[in-house]
Amino acid sequence: MGDLSRPAYLRLADALRTEILSGQRPPGSRIPSIAELHREYDVSEQPVRQALRVLTAEGLIEGRPGSGTYVRERPTLIRVARGRYRAPGSPYAAESRERGVEPGWSHASQKTFATLALAARLGVTEGDPLMQTQYVFRGDGVPTQLATSWEPLALSGGTPIALPEMGPLAGEGVVMRFASIGLTPTRVTEDVAARPILEAEATSLGVPLGTTVLTIERTHWAGETAVETADLVMAADRFRLAYEIEVPPEAAGPGGTSARFSQ
Repeated sequence: MGDLSRPAYLRLADALRTEILSGQRPPGSRIPSIAELHREYDVSEQPVRQALRVLTAEGLIEGRPGSGTYVRERPTLIRVARGRYRAPGSPYAAESRERGVEPGWSHASQKTFATLALAARLGVTEGDPLMQTQYVFRGDGVPTQLATSWEPLALSGGTPIALPEMGPLAGEGVVMRFASIGLTPTRVTEDVAARPILEAEATSLGVPLGTTVLTIERTHWAGETAVETADLVMAADRFRLAYEIEVPPEAAGPGGTSARFSQ
């Protein structure tokens, strides 16, 4: 069972991983019980438990309460274009429909107050009132993405867009909503990171604990005014983020593209 200098749990994890990736243990098949693995591989129960934790963290297997441990279905990686802020309406809806998926989402809004971190992101004072909206986004009814959005009520309060998913522009996206009150967003910034999924997120997205998620910290700006900031979460084994970045002509230097061929 591999290099004997490696710990027993890693050697067992290697063996099971090879069987899963080769198709010997196909998606949906049941992993033997801890007692069965102990007998089959002649490894004590503690290393067996450790090996299963490793494979769970890698997203290769998942536990099903009352049933056992199974090889996870390997989802098809979906390319998500993150530049869809030029067209009117919801960027999520536009991107989903281009992939042939019908978009939908559930939401809940409530008044809250800026934490120190949110105040820094929005350029407001800690304790200022915000409208917080939590979303579960779906494609063909299947959860795909979570988001929590915050908007300063100093900007939107008392207007028809104070509640993002109510009023005449409900569901039309941040750009159209804020443009309607004279604060047209001119740019969007995104910071992308990865981390282990939280338990509540795993439940909402229908994925197992141990899944790695991509997180996007997004902010809409109208000039130098932040009109909205949001935290987006999606499973890293399901989605690939794709960015298109325009290069201004002045970046080519004097002479533009011809400068490459004048030497």
